[in-house]
Amino acid sequence: MRTAWKSVIGLLMSTALLMSGCAQSSSTGSSAQPAASNATPTQPNAQNAAQADAPKQKLAEMTKLNIGSAALTTQDITTVFVGKEKGIFEKYNLDVQIQGVEGGVVALRGLQSGNFDLTFGLPENVISGVAQGADMKIIGASVSESLFKVFVSPDIQKVEDLKGKAAAVLQPNNGTDMQMRWWLQNHGLQPDKDVTIISAGASPARLAALKTGQVAVTLIATPSDVEAEKAGMKEIAVIKDELKGLNHDVITASGKMIREKPEVLKAFMAAMVESIQFVKDPKNLDEVVKIGVKELGFSEEVTRKGLEFVLPTIPDDAKFNKDGIEFSLKIAKDIGIIDDSLTIDKVIDESFYPN
Repeated sequence: MRTAWKSVIGLLMSTALLMSGCAQSSSTGSSAQPAASNATPTQPNAQNAAQADAPKQKLAEMTKLNIGSAALTTQDITTVFVGKEKGIFEKYNLDVQIQGVEGGVVALRGLQSGNFDLTFGLPENVISGVAQGADMKIIGASVSESLFKVFVSPDIQKVEDLKGKAAAVLQPNNGTDMQMRWWLQNHGLQPDKDVTIISAGASPARLAALKTGQVAVTLIATPSDVEAEKAGMKEIAVIKDELKGLNHDVITASGKMIREKPEVLKAFMAAMVESIQFVKDPKNLDEVVKIGVKELGFSEEVTRKGLEFVLPTIPDDAKFNKDGIEFSLKIAKDIGIIDDSLTIDKVIDESFYPN
């Protein structure tokens, strides 16, 4: 009997101790909880991982961006097509749409009217537009050297033979007009006096004028130069060899866009840099050529040759050559398109480059 009572008493004491322990645990639970929440997780959750991978300049929501380009027949626009094809713009929440136009002046009109958010084209066109009161600025570049080559008809043996002949440009005060005038003067010929300047249109149309004998000299950008060579036309000079840093394809935004949607422009420029990195990586060349063939419509041979010429002129950081813009201003002043009141700060905005 005594043994049985000892067992019962032991059981009751154990139960009391157990209940006491539970009560103590309950009373200290609030102080234990923060220690658990401060523990460092071994792996980030999916949301944190997604935020870590998101680009710094990514927009909050998908935004449509309309681009007008006078360069849909040249390789310098390939960077934009690659960015679109590879989902680089989409990663920044940009829905990029590209439309080709006949010349940079037409593209800039679309920019002013609101049809385009951005344009790609020659800086001289922007300078001419700003001089006439257009509200726009250059914010970057896809090509920081001139892509123009000077082609002449087969009968021209030297520059002096061009005296009394005609030269084809896209239109008056366009970048082709300014660069042609500079080149002629640089070689001792006076435009409108020694050489007649006529408007003929874009590179294919200028080449047609050269082939039919309407003109004896013109500026042609790759890849139309391949067709010019096959037609027996002669390359007599390469502008970038005579004039370094003359931007060929600048990125221009309207003043309205700059003031009201700077975050969109920053996202675009960041995406451009990433696209440029892809395009300039040698291991991606075959894929870039494939995209170029698809979008520009030239053969693989022509596309590859054009890219070989263009790739070294593409700035890694999508920045324009500021000295080149200054020289474009000088050319415009020399031929009387602008006066000294148009300074470079009225033409450029460098605040959208990625950090």
